[in-house]
Amino acid sequence: GTNFSVVKTLDEIIPVGVSSTLRFGLAAFAMLPCLIAPLSDEFKNNLESATKKTTYAFMEPSRLSVGLAGMEIGLWNSIGYLSQAIGLRTTAASTSAFICSMAVVTVPMLDFLFGKPLLRRQIAGAALAAFGVWALEMGSDMSSFTSDDMASLIQPLMFGLGFWRMEAAMQKFPTEAGRLASGQLLAVFLVSLCYLVCWSPVGDDLLLQDACNVLPTLSDVTTWLSDPNILGMLVWTGLITTAFTIYLETVALKTLSAAETTLIFSTEPLFGAAFAAIVANECLSEGGWIGSALIIGGCVVSGVDWSQHLKRRRG
Repeated sequence: GTNFSVVKTLDEIIPVGVSSTLRFGLAAFAMLPCLIAPLSDEFKNNLESATKKTTYAFMEPSRLSVGLAGMEIGLWNSIGYLSQAIGLRTTAASTSAFICSMAVVTVPMLDFLFGKPLLRRQIAGAALAAFGVWALEMGSDMSSFTSDDMASLIQPLMFGLGFWRMEAAMQKFPTEAGRLASGQLLAVFLVSLCYLVCWSPVGDDLLLQDACNVLPTLSDVTTWLSDPNILGMLVWTGLITTAFTIYLETVALKTLSAAETTLIFSTEPLFGAAFAAIVANECLSEGGWIGSALIIGGCVVSGVDWSQHLKRRRG
């Protein structure tokens, strides 16, 4: 939850492309040993029992195949992270956090597109969450919707897709959480670097407008990194809220489904809003609180099978 406020503060000091590249470069470097480590004995011993009914079934299990699977997931997540950083330039950290939680309703929609039935509670949850975003972002003032808000709305689609693909990868490679997480972070770093080099200097574009109208020099980077506040925020967002968190999410998907993981993920905006209120003095409007409640309610309705809970209580 702290991630939104810290990233927003960081991007107010240095350009989005620079902050994202430094943040994910640090995270990727920290997880690099997991990527190049030899395959574990447990992985080798369980090759025969590894499921073949996933979208990664065409790959022969190896360090390369695991790394590539992680990088494919990282590609989707990188779009989500960059959209988050771009949106946070003008979108409140608490608002961005609640929008991001809609990843919970993205996963069942993807399941439906690929053959799984869409349950009534998932439809109801998606409708509640969608109406919540409307109340949170626009309310009655349609003119308040900006390009940065549009970037924020990309978050739940990409992060939901990332969770969905990670579930398939963990079914295929159940003992390789560290390597998958490392592959993810490497891909996010490379995409962030491409954003910095290829798009940051463009400026004045609808979504890609950045304070970095020219590529930063080495002295610029050195100056930024010599600032203890900037360095502290990069370490926090790079190592704690990114590398460590992604690793734990990957481990969780070994035993939890993507839908269950994203349901836990939906509690993040509660902490994000509380942290933003403390450090940035951000307060949601009345319509904002109504929209936030609808989004969280939609996530809970979509992710929790209430009929099973009732059966357990009766039993």
